Amino acid sequence: MISYKKTILPSGVTVVSEYIPTAISTVIGFYVDIGSRDEHKNEEGLCHFIEHSVFKGTKNRNEREISTAIESRGGTMNASTSREWTSFYAHVLPEELSLAVDVLSDLIRNPLYCDEAIEMERLVILEEIKSFYDSPESLLFYHAMGSTFGKEHPLSSPILGTPESVCGITPGDILNFWKDNYTTDRMFVSAVGKVKHEELCDQVNEKLGDRKGMGYKRKLVPDSQTQVNIISKPELNHEYVTLSSKCFPYNNNERFPFLVGLSILGMGMSSRLFQKIRQEMGLVYYVSAFPEFFSDTGIFYIYLSTDKDKLSKTLNCIVNLLNSLEFSPEEVEVAKERIKGNIVITMEDNASRMGRNVKEEMYLEERISIPELLKRIENVKFEEVNDIRKRFFNPKGFNLTLLGGSKDVTW
Repeated sequence: MISYKKTILPSGVTVVSEYIPTAISTVIGFYVDIGSRDEHKNEEGLCHFIEHSVFKGTKNRNEREISTAIESRGGTMNASTSREWTSFYAHVLPEELSLAVDVLSDLIRNPLYCDEAIEMERLVILEEIKSFYDSPESLLFYHAMGSTFGKEHPLSSPILGTPESVCGITPGDILNFWKDNYTTDRMFVSAVGKVKHEELCDQVNEKLGDRKGMGYKRKLVPDSQTQVNIISKPELNHEYVTLSSKCFPYNNNERFPFLVGLSILGMGMSSRLFQKIRQEMGLVYYVSAFPEFFSDTGIFYIYLSTDKDKLSKTLNCIVNLLNSLEFSPEEVEVAKERIKGNIVITMEDNASRMGRNVKEEMYLEERISIPELLKRIENVKFEEVNDIRKRFFNPKGFNLTLLGGSKDVTW
């Protein structure tokens, strides 16, 4: 039987596990409640730099030993930095879970941050930034954050940093930031699969130790919006566009009717946007709408790319669609079933379960069970979705961000 357990260790580390008896492997992630939005001015990219640097060596393992410890047993390991957390995770056989805990704890607890290794990793990150600038989608969504929240807002800070900020980060900056923020009271451990909760807690408690911080409260900053934001990239073959707007934080229950409404509008091939703009008019190859929820706010996008000559017609089509948008009770019921089915299918992937569990604990301090989540979707009323449509799907509420060769674009 699937079972979910949660323990907050004396050190402040939150440990959650979901035992799945049919699983043949285990996924585990160590999360630190610190991300790019928590960096100060001129230190953009510091969280991401730390995420890279811990793999260069610890007090117990050199760089080669870190990479082979789990891979030599058939497992995989990686890390990522987001706007609100940094994560280190592994996928292993159940009998190798204690090894995964040891390696991941070692990365977080015992990094060396040698000057020579940091300089080498700086070169790697600068290459990664070049790759980011070569990706139209990545660059577009970065600028869309600035359009929606303001360029100086912490959520608009580049996760990778800029070449200038990365070149300015010193080994001392990395060490001090790590000491201040990689404290046990800001850490979460989530495991899914063949996992014994009590054994996991004992291992985490032993390996991470107790290094509490002074307490942390994320600074809230007023936002500002840019109605039209054009980034010149004339060498591109397409015009890349987002229409973005603020929405709810993760802990707001209105996100459930919001997801239902957004599903009808732009999530999937059967959505209004896809059927109208691609299937009926042939203006785009791909168009979609999707949200991103944070601790204190949220954002949602309509995303598309099209030929420069078709841009004006495409935008006018979206305006007309939004202005005439109406939902029927039948559509709402179909959208609810689609979302519930998607949730169940996604939860077949244990890595998705692991990430969802820790995200719920970070944002809600509890985990909504899958049956309860499905019930909340089912309980969404037509009137609630219709209210969302009126409040959020008005063309005047969107900010347009464009990446391409167009210059005179109105919205």
